Amino acid sequence: MLKELNQQRRAKEFTDLKIIVEGKEFEVHQNVLASCSLYFKDLIKRSPRDSSRSGEKLELAMSNLTADVLELLLEFVYTGSLIIDSANAKTLLEAASKFQFHTFCKVCVSFLEKQLTASNCLGILAMAEAMQCTELYNMAKAYALQIFPEVANQEEILNISKDDFISYMSNDSLNTKAEELVYETVIKWIKKDAAIRAQYAAELLAVVRLPFIHPSYLLNVVDNEELIKSSEACRDLVNEAKRYHMLPHARQEMQTPRTRPRLSAGVAEVIVLVGGRQMIGMNQRALTAVTCLNPQNNKWYPLASLPFYDREFFSVVSAGDNIYLSGGMEAGVTLADVWCYMSLLDNWNLVSRMTVPRCRHNSLVYDGKIYTIGGVGVAGNVDHVERYDTITNQWETIAPLPKAVHSAAATVCGGKIYVFGGVNEAGRAAGVLQSYIPQTNSWSFIESPMIVLWFWMEKSMLLVGLSAVKDLPWETWKPTTLKQTHGHFYQICPAPFSDTAA
Repeated sequence: MLKELNQQRRAKEFTDLKIIVEGKEFEVHQNVLASCSLYFKDLIKRSPRDSSRSGEKLELAMSNLTADVLELLLEFVYTGSLIIDSANAKTLLEAASKFQFHTFCKVCVSFLEKQLTASNCLGILAMAEAMQCTELYNMAKAYALQIFPEVANQEEILNISKDDFISYMSNDSLNTKAEELVYETVIKWIKKDAAIRAQYAAELLAVVRLPFIHPSYLLNVVDNEELIKSSEACRDLVNEAKRYHMLPHARQEMQTPRTRPRLSAGVAEVIVLVGGRQMIGMNQRALTAVTCLNPQNNKWYPLASLPFYDREFFSVVSAGDNIYLSGGMEAGVTLADVWCYMSLLDNWNLVSRMTVPRCRHNSLVYDGKIYTIGGVGVAGNVDHVERYDTITNQWETIAPLPKAVHSAAATVCGGKIYVFGGVNEAGRAAGVLQSYIPQTNSWSFIESPMIVLWFWMEKSMLLVGLSAVKDLPWETWKPTTLKQTHGHFYQICPAPFSDTAA
């Protein structure tokens, strides 16, 4: 049937639509064209019908495509065959997309996917995004990210727009074993048109994960680049990376998009589950398993098991790339042991013991040091607070809690340590909020109605389980619509942890 219709088209038999492009006339059948293109179907339906009733052909004059492209489109509509090559593929896809020839689009997309190279993938990516061609966009994006080292050597990457460049270079999936190559590509892109692009130097440098660049390269290359030296904002970014290298114990407090490793780096920020208890019938047993979840691929990985059995009420906190487990109770004995899980070695090692045995206590990290706060000691609640230096492996006793509590919740916010509620000596909810200022080594009570269960975001702390949000520095509570679940305090303290095995 198509063969016969095409012969009729060429002979101008039974045609009822005339399309005029660049002064050239194309006579076609309305039904055939409308069946292949939603654009033409809608255009024909909205056209005046006077000419069709009088026996005259409907005429459409078009200026938004070329005669050669329309000829190829019509040839495909009537014959199903298409002459497509690397020279006309983009033009044909643009026309097919614009005029909603969906089958034609699929043919062009299939061809272009096979033609992707390091020298054209970014251009095809930009075109696919502009045309909202999802399939081609996803294919070109994945391809360009995977072969970044090859793309970085092409002229095309130096000619794409700033927004496209930033979107590409900032992607976590950018496949590079050396962040130095990302830096070099950014500098080359700027210098391609320095008169205009230099003003964006800081914005562009921010897409480089500078903390993952080797320290010697930072000092010998990055520090000596004139574009960096002439921009205060750029120097701030470089200094941030230097601090990251110089203060490994404080990295947890330096988390930014630049400290998040790319997927290709073989390092991932993971969520670690340590121990716990399992119900077996009416009984419970302690778990020694340690596992981690990699949110980048939603997979669980086993880590080295706990080096002890049947211990409970210990506290866990991450500092840098390691995890520290302190105290707890085993066989009725309160402990002062501290274990360090070293992520690079995947093993647990004993470090210096706390000066006071404790369980049901809090631990947190501030300014690179681990604080252990309150808890239950050998003779009941303890007000004792101490901090651990991960570099010197030494504990230091600091000012005690004004009110001894256990099972409290604690966090750092605005340069202070806050301890929420807890359980007092009488076994009742303490209902107090205690605040510690490290610079003055002093504790104080905050006069504010207490609420249970919390975590902090930005400059506010949220108590999950009741109904309040605390804004700093005014230290007042605002009601929310959260629902109370329990009368105890639980510490919800997610913290970054990097594990090269995950």
